[in-house]
Amino acid sequence: MQLSKKSKKRYLVIFGLLFLLLLVVYFVPSVLGGYALTEHSAIRYTFPTKDGEVVFEEEFEDKKLVIWDTGKVNYVKVIDKPFGIFKRLTDFNAISAQTVDEKMKITWSGTPIENELYHDVIFAAEVLDKGIEKVIVSNEQYDKKNTPLSIVKKHSTVFIEMNVKDGFAAHYSKLPNGDVGSFSFRGLNSDGKIVSFY
Repeated sequence: MQLSKKSKKRYLVIFGLLFLLLLVVYFVPSVLGGYALTEHSAIRYTFPTKDGEVVFEEEFEDKKLVIWDTGKVNYVKVIDKPFGIFKRLTDFNAISAQTVDEKMKITWSGTPIENELYHDVIFAAEVLDKGIEKVIVSNEQYDKKNTPLSIVKKHSTVFIEMNVKDGFAAHYSKLPNGDVGSFSFRGLNSDGKIVSFY
């Protein structure tokens, strides 16, 4: 059976439109509310739209944290998979706040969850001192470097231990609104000694 010229033209138009739609979905996630077909597209073609590479990734429930190295600034990005197939960037932040001792760069970000008394919160650290093996995030009021960790833990409603992998650490938490605010970051060496503080 041979297709008429009209049918061929119709198939070519339909195929062309589908191909164009696929390109739009892949390269411009913002067109579809931030949804993308691939994880790479969700990371690369959303703000900041700079070339780079994933240098850290970790899964938390239905979310994935990645650190995107652009060569100048590193960004922590949250990839959500709400429908299983599609991926969506739901939060990002530059890892740029540097400790006074220049041993770490840190960031955190909190996004209110609609109709809930909680925030989606991300924490990330870029470790510049190879001796730091763990980063602890807390929200105690004794925010001094020399405060013993036992006191810090006792007086914190948030106490998160992040293991450093290839110079980076990151964590996702769903926290009550009252726990979201001022956070301290402590870099620990292999002996558990605090060597950096923010």
